[in-house]
Amino acid sequence: MPLRKVPVSWTTGIGGSGVSVFYSLEATDITTNLTTFFSAIKAFFPAVCTWQVPSSGDIIDIASGKITGGWSGGTASTTTATGSGAYVAGTGAMVRWNTSQIRDGRRMKGRTFLCPLITVEFDNAGTIANADVATMQTAANALAGTGSLTIYGRPRSKTSNDGQAATVTGGQVLDKVVSLRSRRT
Repeated sequence: MPLRKVPVSWTTGIGGSGVSVFYSLEATDITTNLTTFFSAIKAFFPAVCTWQVPSSGDIIDIASGKITGGWSGGTASTTTATGSGAYVAGTGAMVRWNTSQIRDGRRMKGRTFLCPLITVEFDNAGTIANADVATMQTAANALAGTGSLTIYGRPRSKTSNDGQAATVTGGQVLDKVVSLRSRRT
């Protein structure tokens, strides 16, 4: 069974650009769901941030991880953040995507990093403000509740055919600050 790979491009000002990769079953278009998700949380990010949801992308074979074709016909969109004020590049929140699928004795999970948050989104304890966690949680619940988002576990090697996919059953936004770091030198 093939998967749609939906890379959502981020522009973030200082700290550079990035990408969040989402997956769905080949016949399922999640582009409007992703636009709704990012629109629901855009006030927490500096206005220099944008998210570009594509209208086309790659189809991949779950078992091998190889590209087998392309998909098109999604709803392309650009969502611009509306927050104002200072921000710390690469610092923000995270959604943990949960599934019921077991792989190697562990539940398959995914993560989406939401960075950079504007500084007013943090409370005096140095964590994310409770009201903001609740809003992000509502957005994550809505996206997970579509039943269309999928987590992809890649094959263990280039020659193995043991890739797996699992439908997201829920999302969890922790009241925990996360940081991204570049692997570039």
